[in-house]
Amino acid sequence: MKNNKRTWRRFLLAGLAATVLCTGVNLIDMQAAQAKVKFDVFDFEGHRGGRDARPENTLISFAYGMEMGETTLEMDMQMTKDGHIVISHNPFMSPNLAKGPDGKYVKAGQYDIRTMTLAQVKQFDIGTMNPAAGDYYEGHGKTQISVPGTKMPTLEEVFELANSYGNDKVIFNIETKSYADPLDPGYKNNPDPAVFVKTVNDIVKKYHMEDRVTLQSFDWRTLKEMKKINPNITLVALSSEQESWGRQEGCYLKLFDKNPSPWLGGLNIHDYNGDYVKAAHAIGADIVSPYWEELSPQLVSEAHTLGMKVVPWTVNSPQSMGMLIDMGVDGIISDKPWVLKDVLTKRGFELRQPTVNIASPYHTGTDVNNVETKKLANGGDASI
Repeated sequence: MKNNKRTWRRFLLAGLAATVLCTGVNLIDMQAAQAKVKFDVFDFEGHRGGRDARPENTLISFAYGMEMGETTLEMDMQMTKDGHIVISHNPFMSPNLAKGPDGKYVKAGQYDIRTMTLAQVKQFDIGTMNPAAGDYYEGHGKTQISVPGTKMPTLEEVFELANSYGNDKVIFNIETKSYADPLDPGYKNNPDPAVFVKTVNDIVKKYHMEDRVTLQSFDWRTLKEMKKINPNITLVALSSEQESWGRQEGCYLKLFDKNPSPWLGGLNIHDYNGDYVKAAHAIGADIVSPYWEELSPQLVSEAHTLGMKVVPWTVNSPQSMGMLIDMGVDGIISDKPWVLKDVLTKRGFELRQPTVNIASPYHTGTDVNNVETKKLANGGDASI
């Protein structure tokens, strides 16, 4: 009887192998990988750490996020010349945020982070928004508590911060700021997408954060690369139909252009009748994250039917937050996390318990103690 079982197993395996050889099916692909991040509460995300409250994309802002009880810390990544992953929205040191070693705010386009070493990056102070930054300061600076001397962090330092807070639940929504279109300002010096993603993945694995990381990007090439090397990472397809932001941010779908957008990793949005939800599903995304004004109840329902969650960006007014919640979105990204928290609390949502570490050098408290807070609480919505 035992010999018969062995014979049957050998016959079955041989038949399966023959099928694979004949059809070209990859055994690994026969079982779809499951995203490991599990959302048990509404996904409450502070955009760039909550830039209307603390210096954006810094350990100060991420500590604030954990002390607010955010579900997810949202951030952007650039890759330095010497292969470090640093947290920055812009590929260049921003004149809105960065002071050079001389103590003066930098000029636009003066310092490309991707051509700098980590040691050089760490010489810049990004803790005080430039009051001469015009609309940027008017929109985000008046409620932000400055922390002079703040340096740009690495991805490793973000993970270590969460560990120092003893927070083993917070999720990290990390964006590969990768530029796919030669016509866009960030294209020059863009790291190879495969190298970028491998470097990020190595850090995620080093800190055992695979079940707490979601990789988001407008450059869907990087999502496809991650799918290849680590299918356990949750993928977030960012999108926008706004041409003005597309040229600045790298996210334009080109709905009215016959040529496919280079951002979609080889897909042509017209093959999906302009439906970014279907396109995102085609590359294996687990979450769609569109500009909030481009959502509809039908698109939310479609994403859910396809097994994807919906987390729009960047939503700053209580009215817009309420409208999106009524549509059934699974989370919201906001520059004003204290406003979003208030909306969610009033609607009875279960939230994460705040994690506070008074001994941390990055603890600044959770109050936004500026007189402008109430004035700006109902402010507009801004680019991610």
